[in-house]
Amino acid sequence: MKKLLYLIALPALLACALSSCLGDEPGTDSSWRERNDRWIAEKEAETDASGQPVYTRVNCKWDPNGYVLMKWHNNRALTQGKLSPMSTSTIDVKYRVTNIEGTGLDSSYYRTVPADSIYRSVLNTNIQGWQIALSNMHIGDSCTVLIPYNQAYGVNTQGSIAAYSNLIFDVKLVDIPAYQRPLQ
Repeated sequence: MKKLLYLIALPALLACALSSCLGDEPGTDSSWRERNDRWIAEKEAETDASGQPVYTRVNCKWDPNGYVLMKWHNNRALTQGKLSPMSTSTIDVKYRVTNIEGTGLDSSYYRTVPADSIYRSVLNTNIQGWQIALSNMHIGDSCTVLIPYNQAYGVNTQGSIAAYSNLIFDVKLVDIPAYQRPLQ
């Protein structure tokens, strides 16, 4: 009887072990996490032809370990005097997000409400990486934002976003329809 149980259980155990080791999906094994760790380190070290960093590391004011990498696509001097959102501000943004393999994960360009291509939310209801990035942007700024997985969804899968996925956002801060001032 024991031999019969082993004969039945052994193939099932082998199948489970092999499927977890050979997963094709991002996030199904530790190599995906390692790839994301290497990728974000490479991007932080990346320099342009003149030796300047391509991305600016923007640290989080409320979490000493929190950061994102940002590359502005506009002349920041032209937006410097415009508003930046507070954590409780309502923001209007346009964005596209991919993973490190370039797989599209989401986009505001499919939205029609509240306006064409606009995603509207209160800033502090989004992932921490967005809060860091957008609180450092002014209305009109366009950026590529690289968000390490621990500032995104971390060890959790969220819809089509696998666990341990760094996120690449192309984002434009369009407006702040409800600007909130900090309590005095």
